[in-house]
Amino acid sequence: MKIHYIQVVIAVFLFTGALQVEAQNQYGLEDCKKIAIENNRKLKNSQLEIQASEQLKKEAFTNYFPSVSASGTGILPKDPLVSMNLAGMSLGLFDKGFQTGITVTQPIFTGGRIVNGNKLANIGTEVSRFQAKLSENEVLLNTECLYWQLVSLYEKDRTLDIIDTQLDTLLKDVELSYKTGLITHNDVLKVKLKKNEVKSIRINLENGIKLVKMSLCQQMGIDLTEADQFKIDIPDIENVESPMNYYVDHKSVLADRMESKLLDKNVEANKLQTKMKKGEYLPTVAIGASYFGENIVDKWRDNSIAFASVSIPLSGWWGGSHAIKRQKIQEQIAVNNKNDTEEKLLLQMQNVKNELDNAYKQILLAKDGVEQATENLRLNSNYYKVGTVTLTDVLDAQTLLQQNRDKYVESYADYQKKQIEYLQVTGR
Repeated sequence: MKIHYIQVVIAVFLFTGALQVEAQNQYGLEDCKKIAIENNRKLKNSQLEIQASEQLKKEAFTNYFPSVSASGTGILPKDPLVSMNLAGMSLGLFDKGFQTGITVTQPIFTGGRIVNGNKLANIGTEVSRFQAKLSENEVLLNTECLYWQLVSLYEKDRTLDIIDTQLDTLLKDVELSYKTGLITHNDVLKVKLKKNEVKSIRINLENGIKLVKMSLCQQMGIDLTEADQFKIDIPDIENVESPMNYYVDHKSVLADRMESKLLDKNVEANKLQTKMKKGEYLPTVAIGASYFGENIVDKWRDNSIAFASVSIPLSGWWGGSHAIKRQKIQEQIAVNNKNDTEEKLLLQMQNVKNELDNAYKQILLAKDGVEQATENLRLNSNYYKVGTVTLTDVLDAQTLLQQNRDKYVESYADYQKKQIEYLQVTGR
């Protein structure tokens, strides 16, 4: 009894493990986006760019600290630098020795270049974060587009299953009618040709599914060799949410766009660069101290000094005034670019909103088309059974249903893509 119990527990454990493995290979939309954010190589590089800008920020901060330099020189001449002959004895002096020194300099005033340089480094860090968010938005958009493209292909495959099942039933009917002499063999061939056409479409569809699965795996940072086992959850595409729930006032959300924030930082950076340029032509004040020592004649000698220095770039102002004016022009260009680009961002929001609204209307039309095509096929199938329409009418009705179902799933997928695109262009 105990052995039987253990076998049952093991079997349950293995079955549960198999379900977990299966679940791990099946992803919903949110799973795909979450994994893409974690694994996408472009986003990993964005994080590295942030780290690099953080290091640059720390590097700029070190300019507040004193600069320290040290030097040392050893002397070992081939012959003594001074030779003397005393009482028939040769005496050499300065035949070896060394010198050493250290200098510490602390900048007191540099025309604001150190302060503004640190502010620029801070802006660089913020810009890296904004650019990382833009990269994240791009990855999420691409992931969602690929996901809905895959859903669309799966739904088209499902439509082929429906058509194939109908053709199997129709083939049995026409073969029976042919055997009883009610129709010619030509009608049987028509149905078989239609089935071959469905097989051909399915082959192309399967290749498309494989390619999109590989693209989605690459986007999510999953090994491409796992694409064959990669599965997604197929959501219900019958219910469609109105786009009215997503609409916002575009001007009020303009500041939330990463592009708008980058434009603000560009203007701010140009203003700081103007201050930096002015600082290049202002006096530089520093204080410091030096210590040096030497041992040339086997006797140590040392000394130390404190100093203050003031450097005034007098001749630099000849061309400096023009350099500052040039930088002020660049500052105005940055402001103009900001205003121009923000207007384009507003136009982009309106355009995507129009596309979202259009995609929703296309879904409603396509859904109505599916209902009409379904009813058309039902009627033609019934009329064919009583002999009031031809087989060609039935096959045409099936093709019409297939086309309308495909149009519906394409419209649905396009609507979902436009939803996330609209959310992104409105800073959400």
